Amino acid sequence: MIQNKKKIRYILGVQSFANADSGACILRFSEDGKILDFVAISEERLIRKKFPYTFPIHSIGYCMDYYNIKSLSEIDLLVSDYIRKDRWFISGPSFNVSDFDYKKIKFDFDPKKIITIRHHLAHAASVYYTSGFDNAATLILDGNGSELETTTYYFCIGNEITTKESYRARGIGIAYGQVTSRILNLGTGGEGKTMGLAPYGKDHPKVLKISGELDGIKNNFAKFMKRMPFSDVLNQIDEKNRIYPFKTEYKKCQNKDELLQPYFSRVAYDIQEETERVMKHLASDIYHKTNSKNLCVAGGVALNSVANKKMFDSSNFEKIFVFPACSDAGIPFGLAMWGYYNAPQFKETRKGKIQFKHAYTGKTYSAEHIQKMFQRFKINYKKTNVKHIANLLSQGKIIGWFQGGSEYGPRSLGHRSILADPRDPTMKDILNIKVKHRETFRPFAPSVLLENCEEFFDLECESPFMLLVADVKKPNIVPAITHVDGTARVQTVTKEDNGRFFDLIQEFKNQTGVPMILNTSFNDAGEPIVETPEDAMICFCNTDMDYLVLEDFIIDAVSIDKKNIVKEMEIERSKRIKENEQELISKLLKNYDNNEKDVFINECNKMAEWNAKYRSKYELEKKIEEWKKYNKKILIVGTIDHIELLLKKINGFYALNIVGYVNYEADSEVNSTELPFSRYELDEIKNYSLYDDILISSYEYMYEILDLLESYDIKKPIYQIYDDSSRDLANVLDKQPEFQVNC
Repeated sequence: MIQNKKKIRYILGVQSFANADSGACILRFSEDGKILDFVAISEERLIRKKFPYTFPIHSIGYCMDYYNIKSLSEIDLLVSDYIRKDRWFISGPSFNVSDFDYKKIKFDFDPKKIITIRHHLAHAASVYYTSGFDNAATLILDGNGSELETTTYYFCIGNEITTKESYRARGIGIAYGQVTSRILNLGTGGEGKTMGLAPYGKDHPKVLKISGELDGIKNNFAKFMKRMPFSDVLNQIDEKNRIYPFKTEYKKCQNKDELLQPYFSRVAYDIQEETERVMKHLASDIYHKTNSKNLCVAGGVALNSVANKKMFDSSNFEKIFVFPACSDAGIPFGLAMWGYYNAPQFKETRKGKIQFKHAYTGKTYSAEHIQKMFQRFKINYKKTNVKHIANLLSQGKIIGWFQGGSEYGPRSLGHRSILADPRDPTMKDILNIKVKHRETFRPFAPSVLLENCEEFFDLECESPFMLLVADVKKPNIVPAITHVDGTARVQTVTKEDNGRFFDLIQEFKNQTGVPMILNTSFNDAGEPIVETPEDAMICFCNTDMDYLVLEDFIIDAVSIDKKNIVKEMEIERSKRIKENEQELISKLLKNYDNNEKDVFINECNKMAEWNAKYRSKYELEKKIEEWKKYNKKILIVGTIDHIELLLKKINGFYALNIVGYVNYEADSEVNSTELPFSRYELDEIKNYSLYDDILISSYEYMYEILDLLESYDIKKPIYQIYDDSSRDLANVLDKQPEFQVNC
């Protein structure tokens, strides 16, 4: 008798807003618990454009193809995050609207099957559910997530993830990012370069006036920089509208040749040192608030492998786990994981437990696929084995290494790698200049056999995803992977998790006595890591690698005509990407129309501009009419300059029944002006007979004032002018005429 198979279910994870790390994940499971697996990919790998900010139709198509899903209707649930408003469509009302948003509108998926969750919760799901821990303190640190959150503590036990505390609008993640982009001028995703540059600045005079105030979860950089957000539709309209984030003017690096100058290398050192201080504090704080011995870390700041190790070493935690795609690249995965463990419709059918032993989440390309490529482009090749490859490495050859499914996240971990001999003291410069075409200060990482790790590195725990930096014990033996400060970003390798990559390192050890290989990502500067054999071949032809290994096949650079091969392959790849895009638009989007798209984007951006500039003024003036109608007594808590702005620029404000104000910046020299109202001290706000409502009159310190009022447990209504999408009225009303106020 043939029994019916238990139903297979699919969960799709996709970010809700245009993101540099756009991508998709599909989790598959069966109702009987016998199937539980996943596939995940970043969009940049498939369209060959780094940080694309595009709706991930290629990634969605890739994941559907992996599971032979023919239609979106076969997918049971879509889980997404939100950035400002808890909704699937236009989550950021003042964000620049683009083709990303139009594709979302046209995405042919039943809205009733969509769940949105907080951005940091997706990060937490990605790292905790893959950690193998029964419980964990989970620390999320990034630039900003839902409603400007920058730092979140979770306590996780069993399948439950519980929020302990959250901090927003300021934090070390946004500070590091802004220093990287606005002072060092390293662009989107350049934080890793800042980390690599930092040791070069140690002995130079301090530059940054930075010292965050640390109080529990709060890592407050109010003295160093303005509060977020720093970007919206206005700076997309005109770059002059971009907010300068720092409260002190700093020089900006004009070209990468200046980075090693004392000023800029010290900038990198200053922000790195501060990051380490903050992360040590936060680890100590969350440890005492959760009493867990296990620490999970995710968010973009968790890519700071130097700070990760120092944080862990200074803490009382016994184990640490950092998710390999801990930046926003891992959000789709975390969304799908959260859906599996938390969506109520799967409560009765959820029977498995996620196993995450390695980061190889991409699909494998067959020998037949590779050989067809060889034939199509007349590429000479031979069969090979790890003994041969290890011998080539020992001779100083540089090898492109392509095996199995691609890694998830920004680190190549032995499937999409460029490999070299770590013993060669000239190898670092050769790779940076001739192969990677990048800054000469950038270090390279070792992949070392786990059983030999402690012999070479000050590292007592596993580091499978290259997210911990440790001191090198024998730098004279492996100079190519030893950074200027005597450290290295370590990947520990095992047979169980890394397969043939382990075999290669083992064979290199047999031949040289050194149990490690230099391992860097398989990509040229400014390009994503390669995904397909074709990508690998193109990158190989565009660089000075000596050999390319594709599964069991090897290509010698001197045996092929690189120039002609790469020209033909790039033309074909570009054509294929465009054709795939059209096919996926037809398959996944309903009634996509370029003319309609242009109208949609134009009209939505008008609304976004209004939201950024005028919605706060519009809502405040409506509230003023309500207060006047009922003759409400208003107590203002804020800064004097902002209160003066309201008096001069907001219609009807001067006519309110304002009983007085509390000066939030009482010690500030710039706020010595007297206002035409009674002044009260903070402790007087508990005199409820004094007022009916409180008005927060500050943009810069709005969140601090909210926290302060919460600590006072105020029982009266509190009105805040701004939300997490608004511009400061001082910024947008400067050209409007002032009201004549008779004080």
